[in-house]
Amino acid sequence: MESYAKNALRGVLTGLLSAPFITLFSNLVTWANEFNSEHRILILLLPVGSLIIILTYHLLGYQSKKITSMAIHQIHYAEDGNTSMKGEGRITIKMAATSFFNSVLSHFLGASVGKEGVGVQIGFSAASILDSAEERLLGSSRRDYYLMSGASAAFSALFGAPVAGTLFGIHMASPRLSRFDALLPALCASFSAYFFSQLMGIHVLSAPPVVPLELNLTNAATVFLFAVVIGIVCSLSCKALEFFKEQLKDLYPGSEAFKAVIPATLLTVFAILVFIFTGKFWYNGLSTDLIRLSMFRAAGFDDFIIKLVMVLLSLAAGFQGGEVVPLLVLGATFTSSLASLFNLDASAYSILGAIGFLSAGIKLPFVTFALGMELFGYSEPALLFLMTSIALIASGKTGIYSHQRIY
Repeated sequence: MESYAKNALRGVLTGLLSAPFITLFSNLVTWANEFNSEHRILILLLPVGSLIIILTYHLLGYQSKKITSMAIHQIHYAEDGNTSMKGEGRITIKMAATSFFNSVLSHFLGASVGKEGVGVQIGFSAASILDSAEERLLGSSRRDYYLMSGASAAFSALFGAPVAGTLFGIHMASPRLSRFDALLPALCASFSAYFFSQLMGIHVLSAPPVVPLELNLTNAATVFLFAVVIGIVCSLSCKALEFFKEQLKDLYPGSEAFKAVIPATLLTVFAILVFIFTGKFWYNGLSTDLIRLSMFRAAGFDDFIIKLVMVLLSLAAGFQGGEVVPLLVLGATFTSSLASLFNLDASAYSILGAIGFLSAGIKLPFVTFALGMELFGYSEPALLFLMTSIALIASGKTGIYSHQRIY
């Protein structure tokens, strides 16, 4: 019973410590997006912003870029039987603060990035603080439990999804494993962060109610085929990002500044050209309105392509935030476009496509299944689960978390 109580306390403390910082971060990102939407001239400063981000990492340490990979490595370290992690590098407040600042700046200037990546890094930082305190005061340490709890707390608070948050924490590092030994602390962290952040007025992504598809053979076959296509397209999108980054390294191998400024400049020029031809700046920032657009009227493949190019250029330029929201937007616009070709219900298919694209990208089908129900209110579980599973299988091994143990 003592270990249960200790693990529950670890989770609750992680959730309570993470929630205020994640709430502040989420609300600042929302403000930055709204401010940018009212002052679009700020996109002209994207190249300057990329230089500022490079400078902050130069001054405060490039390790701040690697918080997620460090956390995943440390969770793997415990999975391999090394529960004592003395000597392993810790995730510090300074590292999370650097990512926090750079992410808000990215949104302020109109870069096309998400927010959950840095939010999870904030959760990791809070968890690391508590782990360090326990080690000093009690001489004990379960850094993997704390880190998984930090991930759960962040994901739960950011999306208002405590079930998906719990599953995210225990599966993120190693989708092939069921870390039920960490279920209690992750569960406590997820729910405590959810309630505390809601109490503090956190801004989360919202979507209109969707009428789910009826479970029948025709719809199941259609969802299956759509999921295969979505998984392949997501895999190609992730590979395109890696290819673009590698090309920049080869082009300017000795200059971090050039590798950031060139895609940032291309991003600015591309955004201006898009506005000239379409009259829209929908594709800068989080672009969550594109999800609603995809539901109420069929989006075009041009919406998907433009958003994809924006995301590729933004991430290649080093702008910070995350990839979960961009993946949701890409999945919604692509699937809505695909559904319109066959005169299908864009509303239901766009949400299924958003969740399927995310499942293929983060390799966490149970997380995305829960998120589909909690975030989007998709109430027909069988087709939702079919989409998340088949999209994952069709996408292969390529995803956004390069250090995951998938197979």
